[in-house]
Amino acid sequence: MNLDNLLASKGLDVLVVLNIESSNKPSTRFISGFTGSFSGTIYSKDRRIIITDSRYWEQVKMESDFELVKYKADKKFLDIIVDFLKKMEVKRVGIEKERTLANHLEYLTENLDVEFVDVSADLLKLRAVKSEKEVEQIRKAIYIAEEAFKKTLEIIRPKITEKEIAAYLEYQIKLLGGDKFSFDTIVASGWRGALPHGIATEKEIEIGEPVVVDWGAYYNGYASDLTRVFCIGEPNDEVKRVHEVVLKAQQEAINIARAGLTGAEIDKASRDYISQNGYGEFFGHSLGHGIGLEVHEEPRLSFSNKEKLPENAVVTVEPGIYLPKKFGIRIEDDIILTNSGCEVLSSLPRDIFVV
Repeated sequence: MNLDNLLASKGLDVLVVLNIESSNKPSTRFISGFTGSFSGTIYSKDRRIIITDSRYWEQVKMESDFELVKYKADKKFLDIIVDFLKKMEVKRVGIEKERTLANHLEYLTENLDVEFVDVSADLLKLRAVKSEKEVEQIRKAIYIAEEAFKKTLEIIRPKITEKEIAAYLEYQIKLLGGDKFSFDTIVASGWRGALPHGIATEKEIEIGEPVVVDWGAYYNGYASDLTRVFCIGEPNDEVKRVHEVVLKAQQEAINIARAGLTGAEIDKASRDYISQNGYGEFFGHSLGHGIGLEVHEEPRLSFSNKEKLPENAVVTVEPGIYLPKKFGIRIEDDIILTNSGCEVLSSLPRDIFVV
């Protein structure tokens, strides 16, 4: 389904997206190509409009073929939206209630005699299906993240801190052409590895303890998301055993993953394997999530997602086992779903990196 079909299926006259200082850059970019931090986008069957201020007038011309309306601070920004919708004589307006500030929606409601229809979920479903061009951006984002990780392994030494590792990895992402890193890089060593989102600290890395690194890069607006484990020196047998279970659990999911299955079915493949090996209580989060313009988007590989997954969705597969006060193991790769299976887009070895 494209945007015109969305308008028709919902009986909408127009779609409005408000992006106030980066409050909704993903939808704005998806619809128009514009990447600025401040805009109002109006999309109908016959008109495509971007309203923004002087910071972005030239940028709009470079990034989008939408009609530019120049906003100047001589009147309230929302009043320009109101004026356009009145002139267009619309009755049903699609808007993302989940991404629109409550006071902005209230103002529009008070000043317009229209019906607002929430299209939050609809736009997320549209974004879940990636075009060939979008997949290429994600591939590049993955490549940058992987190369940055390889370079980071070269500086690992005993007593280096988690923060030093995260800083160097993020520096390499920038040097390799990444727009930015996907999120605050997770570097969790030893007992801290049992914290699934253990943001890097001043803790020093000790010989023999596993270190979970969860990181990603943005390239041309599209994200990657990966997790690997390294160790300075050989890990002990328990670490090797848990890593093997997680790796095989991930492969169980990858083996069955395809469009047409539900997120719950793919999640179950990994979860069942981990449970069968005695670690079920130590895997609490969902198996994965979509990536694209945001690092966490639809669709979800989750025990609660009973919807069938679309072809050309790009998702993470990231089972983990977290043993409190001991260590944690997670392995994460990015895949694209097809009707016949999936393609693993990431290529880093999944064994424990021993440095």
